[in-house]
Amino acid sequence: MQVNAEKMVYIRRRGHSYKKNRIMGNVKPLPRLRYDRLLLLMIVTIALGWGMLSIVRSLVLKLSTAKVDQISSTEPIKTGYNVQSAPNWDSKAQLQAIVNETVAIAKNKGFPTEALSITLVDVSDSGKHYKAGYNNQILRFPASVAKLFWLVGFFDQVERGSIRDESKFHDHLNQMIRISDNQSASEIVDAITQTTSGEALTGKDLTTWLNQRSQINKFFEQAGYAGIILSMKNYPIDNSQETPTGRDLQLKQTRDLVNGNQITTDQAARLMYEIYTQQAVSPIASTKMAYLLTRDLNSETWDESDRHFIEGFLGQSLPTDIYFGSKVGYTSHSRQEVIFVRTLDDQTIYILAIFANDPAYSQDQDIFPQMSRHIFDRLNRASQNLTPKEVSVFNSTTEPSQLKKPSLN
Repeated sequence: MQVNAEKMVYIRRRGHSYKKNRIMGNVKPLPRLRYDRLLLLMIVTIALGWGMLSIVRSLVLKLSTAKVDQISSTEPIKTGYNVQSAPNWDSKAQLQAIVNETVAIAKNKGFPTEALSITLVDVSDSGKHYKAGYNNQILRFPASVAKLFWLVGFFDQVERGSIRDESKFHDHLNQMIRISDNQSASEIVDAITQTTSGEALTGKDLTTWLNQRSQINKFFEQAGYAGIILSMKNYPIDNSQETPTGRDLQLKQTRDLVNGNQITTDQAARLMYEIYTQQAVSPIASTKMAYLLTRDLNSETWDESDRHFIEGFLGQSLPTDIYFGSKVGYTSHSRQEVIFVRTLDDQTIYILAIFANDPAYSQDQDIFPQMSRHIFDRLNRASQNLTPKEVSVFNSTTEPSQLKKPSLN
């Protein structure tokens, strides 16, 4: 904006200086000029002045950047997510086989697989990225995985200037992602939707509030996240708000929110992919989000809150010497997580989203780590072409810390 302002000033100064020099050098005194001629001259001068001003304005608009044009426009500012279509992932039989084996692990242990959704995206190949899944397009309750989407919505609002002071929310962002704090998440939802919780509303006030809160759904829907619902806060928010009340209860009672927020594992994996490929909002924003999602798998560095978000989840069984980013979800009747995994040699890079919406998964601390380790070993040992049986033997005899990195040759 500063550069354009300087151009504008420069053009005006040039015009003024040129005109002044010309008048001073060429115009002679007119001692006998009649009043009617003077008036005519003034009118002509004013007309020419307006004409020159119009020309200057035209030049400035042509020299201005798109940002200036956007500010000058009377059209409403678009607020949709910047990545307008889903990634063009290819399919691969080997990857689908890994997902099928993972489902079989759950089935063989007696877990209900109809309540299970899995999306696995292999991004190890710099040329092509591959996706496989199971029930991966079924909308399910995401619990706190919804906070990943609110995180992206927040940084979009910062980039657009709707949220002017990002630093004011640093603690809330950290608490929302690191320890999945619902109170901080509530503050973020309020900020990105420009709504607040409170007493019940009626009539036009309620309609306006519901439309405003649902903007976060539309933000992602128009970018290909079909059917997604993110407008309900997570509960309990604090000791005094165990469940929705007032206008939040009115929202929950609407047709779309009967089952709460709704996300597919494909959608969770896609957003994680867009963050880690630096497409989400902007490269800088994506980097900030990836930093917040990063977790250390070394148990010696954990505090009590870290333990709650690794033990019983997908990272527990993985080697400690990898990069690991994660957002978990958990309730008494469900367990969810989306992760990004990258080995230090870059031979194995993938995104995994698993939603399991049944109390059997919620009450079991081992099934997520077991499924996660199977997928890691299958992908990490793929270069050696091990069969599923050989991988199973390897899993049963090898601790995570003993895992050797594949050869770079």
